Amino acid sequence: MVVGIAVAAGLAVWLLTSDNRDGGQTATAGMVGGESRIVPPDQATALPDEAGHALYWAGDRPGMELEYSDSDGNVHIRYLPEGTDPGASEQTYLDVGTYPFKGAYRATRALAGQKGMVRVPHRHGVGFYDRSRPYSVTLAYHDQPNLQVEVYLPEKNEALKVVRSGDIVPLP
Repeated sequence: MVVGIAVAAGLAVWLLTSDNRDGGQTATAGMVGGESRIVPPDQATALPDEAGHALYWAGDRPGMELEYSDSDGNVHIRYLPEGTDPGASEQTYLDVGTYPFKGAYRATRALAGQKGMVRVPHRHGVGFYDRSRPYSVTLAYHDQPNLQVEVYLPEKNEALKVVRSGDIVPLP
């Protein structure tokens, strides 16, 4: 019963935060409101304390600024080209979302085995992406069993490349 509830919760989070499912060429990440702001690199390490849980990111990226957005604990770190206004509605940028919910690791592992999903092994964790919409990869880690991470890029298979590069790590 507990596993079923965790899988249902994971599926709900995945559906609410995942990319475009209408078959279009581009997709949108799961930003669902909240204030967005640019965070200077020297202040990024304070973000997990502000969020109240661990956050994942793709490290420093030359020429990019970090945009932080928090909507009820669902946090997005988006990489914007320098000079881009925070809150820009275009979802053409790398976005790493961290979503807290009980049983996230168990739910992600179960979802990774569902029909149409491709399992993505990731250091100390598990992930998956939808074979028909390869714009985001959903991850979870056994050492953070109540967090799910989504890596999104609107170009086919680019999020998977970022995940496989090993760049997705906890924000220090």
